[in-house]
Amino acid sequence: MKIDWNKIDYKVPQAKRDFEKIVVKDTEVSPIDLKGEWKELRDALIAARNEVFDENNFDDADKLGYDFDITYGLKIYGILSSSNGFNEREASNDDIWNYLSVRVIPDVVHSRWGKKADRYYQNPRRTWLKTIWWYINLSWNVDEKTTYDIIKENSTDTILNLVERPGKGYNVKVCRSIMKKYKGIGDRNLFRKVLKLNTAKMLTISPELEEGGIDSYVDGLFRLASGGGE
Repeated sequence: MKIDWNKIDYKVPQAKRDFEKIVVKDTEVSPIDLKGEWKELRDALIAARNEVFDENNFDDADKLGYDFDITYGLKIYGILSSSNGFNEREASNDDIWNYLSVRVIPDVVHSRWGKKADRYYQNPRRTWLKTIWWYINLSWNVDEKTTYDIIKENSTDTILNLVERPGKGYNVKVCRSIMKKYKGIGDRNLFRKVLKLNTAKMLTISPELEEGGIDSYVDGLFRLASGGGE
C-alpha cells in the first residue's frame, strides 16, 4: 500500500461540503466510497479499530474516551508511519487529516466525537486524528508497548496541553523526554508548568547543548516547576 500524500488537495471548503453530506443511521455512517490504495488504508484502519474494540471491550463502553484515543492512536501511528512513508512533514499538512477524517474513516471519528465539525476539519488544533497522531509521536519511546506504558495513566487533558501548545513548533526529542519523565506523576498543574517553562526557555537556549543533554534539561524543568532551584 503506497500513498502519495503530496497529491492530497483537500481544503476546508471541500471538507465542509463533504462533511455536510455525511449521514448517520444508527451506527452506520455514509457515504464512504473509496477505491485502490485508499480502500486498502481504510480496511487497515477499520481492522485496527475492531482489534482495539475487541481487546478493550469498548463495545460495552457508554462513551469512548482517553483509553480509546491512545490504543487506537498507537495503531494509526503504526499503520501510517510504517506502511505509507508518513512522517512529521505529512502530519503537519491539514489537508491530509481533513481527508482521512471526512472521507476515509468518518465512522471512526463519529464513534468518538459524534458529528462535531471541529473534530473532523474545522479547527486544525482540534482535529481528532491529527491530535492523537501527534500525541503518540511526541510521546514515542522505543516501541508501541513501551509508549503505551508511558502514557496509559494520563488523560485527554494531557493531550490538550501537549499537542495544542506548539509555539513555533515542537522539539520532538524534548517532548518525548518530558513524557517519559512525567510517567506515573499525574499532576496536571505540574505538567502545565513544565510545558510553560519549556516554551519560555526554548526562546533563548538549545536543550541539546545544555550540560547533560536533553534529559538533564528536562530534569531541570521538573525541578523548577516543583519549586526547586536550577
